Amino acid sequence: MPNIAILDEATANQIAAGEVVERPASVVKELVENSLDAGATTISVEIEQGGLTRIVVRDNGCGMDEEDAQLALLRHATSKIRGPADLSRITTLGFRGEALPSIAAVSKMTLKTRPASADRGTFLEIEGGKVINSGPAAMAPGTIVIVENLFYNTPARKKYMKSPGTEGGVVGDYIFRLALARPEVAIRFTHNRRRIFTSPGTGKLLEVIAAVYGSELAREMLPVGDESRDWLQIRGYTGRPGLHRSNRRQITVLINGRYVYSSLVTMAVCDAYHTLLPAGRYPVAVISLTVTPELLDVNVHPAKLEVRLAREREVVEAVTRAVREALVGSRLVIPGAVPPGHDAGIRREKALPGAPRFFLQEAGHQRALVSGRLPCNLPPARKEGSVAESSPSYDYTATDYASSPFPAVEYVGQLMPTYLLATGPQGLYIIDQHAAHERVLYEKYLAALAGPGAATQMLVLPVNVFLTHREAHLLEAHGEFLASLGFIFDFFSQDTVVLRGVPLDFPPGEGESYLRDILAYLDEAGRSPSREDLVHHLAAQAACRAAIKAGEGLSAMAARALLEQLAATGNPFTCPHGRPTIIHLSHQELAQRFKRC
Repeated sequence: MPNIAILDEATANQIAAGEVVERPASVVKELVENSLDAGATTISVEIEQGGLTRIVVRDNGCGMDEEDAQLALLRHATSKIRGPADLSRITTLGFRGEALPSIAAVSKMTLKTRPASADRGTFLEIEGGKVINSGPAAMAPGTIVIVENLFYNTPARKKYMKSPGTEGGVVGDYIFRLALARPEVAIRFTHNRRRIFTSPGTGKLLEVIAAVYGSELAREMLPVGDESRDWLQIRGYTGRPGLHRSNRRQITVLINGRYVYSSLVTMAVCDAYHTLLPAGRYPVAVISLTVTPELLDVNVHPAKLEVRLAREREVVEAVTRAVREALVGSRLVIPGAVPPGHDAGIRREKALPGAPRFFLQEAGHQRALVSGRLPCNLPPARKEGSVAESSPSYDYTATDYASSPFPAVEYVGQLMPTYLLATGPQGLYIIDQHAAHERVLYEKYLAALAGPGAATQMLVLPVNVFLTHREAHLLEAHGEFLASLGFIFDFFSQDTVVLRGVPLDFPPGEGESYLRDILAYLDEAGRSPSREDLVHHLAAQAACRAAIKAGEGLSAMAARALLEQLAATGNPFTCPHGRPTIIHLSHQELAQRFKRC
């Protein structure tokens, strides 16, 4: 008896479904892409319980007659290619002919379709891949696909599905990106009979961006365009440097109208910002590439979510250049800087209570920018070592922190201005002012957030925060936890919350960013963070944003205050991200450098 056997049709279809139909979002993606390939200008997607119990996709596309509807349920049956030569110039989203039979193999599916040339439509009822009923159907031209009880006959796959809210959020993400890929198509998305999203279908990408992310974000987007090559056109929008997120999820890459994962293009977008974004922050961008089909291989991934480009290096360079030109062409300002034309002699600018204040004072023939963010009252010192100054002096005993004493140093000056220079018995000390201030603020925020119920500072003006469907679900799921950190908010609508309070002592004006940071952190794949992890993340992010930056001038008094506060922290030698706050050059090393020994 031979060991090799030919699988029966049902088993083969379920294996194929395992490659194509990973979760409800995969079903929605395949069906909507079929609608787009059919020339639909309006598409409606309705799901229930995250798509696990019911998915309905309606379109006004070309439809099919009865014979084509029957053939569409067979594996490898397609209207989009005819032979091997067509694989090198694919212009449609789907082409393998696996979507409908794969979906039908793991669900109870109803297909209704009618071409515009026919006076009636056709319906087919399929269960587990087998047609159990068929006949005529009264309907408008187009196609309706109803998928129910997904994975009912594959319990091993079904048990790995996430909660309905999570699965619905993933479906929403696909819908949003498909809408960004085809701004000329009006797409409506409903979850549990609640309208989640509607794209205008006007053909204007910026209007779809506003529908997905909100009008405020859309106003911060800059147009990107480069049509100088006959084989590559670049269009899209990218955010101003002040608009950034804590991960790359909101960099959307579209190639020939197809949403894809492309680490190369994503990296090219990030590289264009270079030093314009803080470390660990990423831009918001929608980049659409039109590439000659012969230079693009879309047949490298079962779900067609990845593609291969023939001229990768040129594409990467072109994207980076196009995004950089968009940034250079816009008017970029340095946050906190005094705008040109303002009276430079004004000592203090009006600011909200607790907001950073900047002072201008004469320094020889130049004016130095001095930050007034450092509090006057220092925390109790508990380190061995001190910062020597004219008055008063601070004395630390070795018993306070004998294991790793902070050195007794005397402030000398500022270099660049980025580093503080100090001298002590053991030589020269160089302190990174940003990293040092980060450590001070981090421990301050950490202490404020450590308890079961952190204190809150109410905002003078509440902030409306526009959320995606996925973000709104995360906020609902973790609302109690966020409230324990000091965030006070309420839902104004299904996708907008009113932020009324943030953790106590956090710098004002960044409440929305902190909230989005936490949601992005919670949304990272495979992450199930503890309260300790989240508190650390939030405190580190807030400290990084609020800390004085490289290039900011400090007065001698402010510099000494910073060193005193650093000495009083639990770990004065690294910032929250692990970078050193202070380095040391010994007397011996200095002598060797100057050839004195």
